[in-house]
Amino acid sequence: MDPFIPVPRALRPWAAAGVLLAAVFAVWMFFFPQYIPSRFAWVVEPRLAQAFIGAGYVFRTLFFLQFLFVRNWLHIRWTFWGNMAFTGTLLLATLWHADEMNWRFLLAHLWIVFYTFEPITMIFSVPWTEEARRARLTTGGPILPWFRRFIILVVGVFMLFGLMLIINPEWLDLRWAWDLNGFDARIIAAWFLGWAVWAGSIGFAHDWDEVRLAGVLAIVWGVAVCLTLFFFRAEFDFGRAPTKGYAGIAILFTLLFAFFFWRQEARRKRNKTSEVSETSEV
Repeated sequence: MDPFIPVPRALRPWAAAGVLLAAVFAVWMFFFPQYIPSRFAWVVEPRLAQAFIGAGYVFRTLFFLQFLFVRNWLHIRWTFWGNMAFTGTLLLATLWHADEMNWRFLLAHLWIVFYTFEPITMIFSVPWTEEARRARLTTGGPILPWFRRFIILVVGVFMLFGLMLIINPEWLDLRWAWDLNGFDARIIAAWFLGWAVWAGSIGFAHDWDEVRLAGVLAIVWGVAVCLTLFFFRAEFDFGRAPTKGYAGIAILFTLLFAFFFWRQEARRKRNKTSEVSETSEV
């Protein structure tokens, strides 16, 4: 039987707040762009930047829901280091561009408070016991070799883009699918650096069941970004090479993650069938 480490109750209020904020941000970015300049934490522009951030907050909504409904910490332990990278990048971008925040509105203050205390809440709330650190799941099977190779590629590509968005967004502006400004570029970098680390967590996992939900959320994020290619197609210039490259990476990332998820699930079912057979024989 797999070990059980309960998800700390202290994480639930933070997760509930995260679900609410992420869902509101996603809806706001997709459907109410006219209120972004005058009401959001900063002026997000152009429309395609809003679409990307909206897709990112679709993923974040489901990310926070895990902490409300999953009971075994070992199933969501993968979230920790990636969330440190994600929230750290958002906080860095916010402080870097503090003069561009809409401080006259409450949301700007909520934004910086939430992304300051989200990583602190995780650090002080997650189980740090020796038992929690050493516990391993065994029912999902190991990460497939080709999946691990794909993960290495994802880590490298996403880390490269994330760091470039932070360090030199002006240079990347001519090589991106839409016009970039420094603030939005560094905010967008959070999803790339967060997923570089979350993907690395998949690659280092001892068992598929430890990171199965990471696979689900990678597909969710990829599908959300791909859907922006369809619903916001009038905003894209598909004649530009950067747009084609962006679309190609988004679609390839999503399809390959879905393929490897399917392969891992097939291996998982075989493992469970074998366990049942062995138990019956005993």
